[in-house]
Amino acid sequence: MTTATATRTATPATDKQKIFFDNLLAEREHHLTPETIALIKAKASSTDMRGLIDELLKAPHKPMQSTNMPEPGIYKRDGQIYELKQNRHTGVLKVSRIEVFGTRVRRRATVLRARVFTTADKITLDDASGFGREYGICCCCFRLLTDPISVRDGIGPVCKAKYFPGL
Repeated sequence: MTTATATRTATPATDKQKIFFDNLLAEREHHLTPETIALIKAKASSTDMRGLIDELLKAPHKPMQSTNMPEPGIYKRDGQIYELKQNRHTGVLKVSRIEVFGTRVRRRATVLRARVFTTADKITLDDASGFGREYGICCCCFRLLTDPISVRDGIGPVCKAKYFPGL
């Protein structure tokens, strides 16, 4: 009688695991060098990444630096539009990924944390106008653009004055 031996191949770490790993590296104290981090992200299996994430979750938080926290607003990162909105009860910034379906906007939860956004990620007037022209929706308040001038500019006059003063 012959027995078949099954060889188990390791499943690579998922994109969500890698993003969560990056977020934890940014907020927790650790001893990993950039070279080690790059190697882990390139070669780690899902099981290995789970173990590393568990270890990072046990690590103490880095001291908070208020200058690193972005302000609430609209950000663009990796071609996606995100809204950072402050919770009125806790004051914590919540990150939502914006998805457009026709003339409807949906805010989707994301694994990204507010601290990964920088001022360089803040949406520009050109990006906001392009979004508005493409979808017919204001990128700042997510309302339907109906005024011909607003449709042409891709952004409403109130949002333009509020989010891009002096332009």
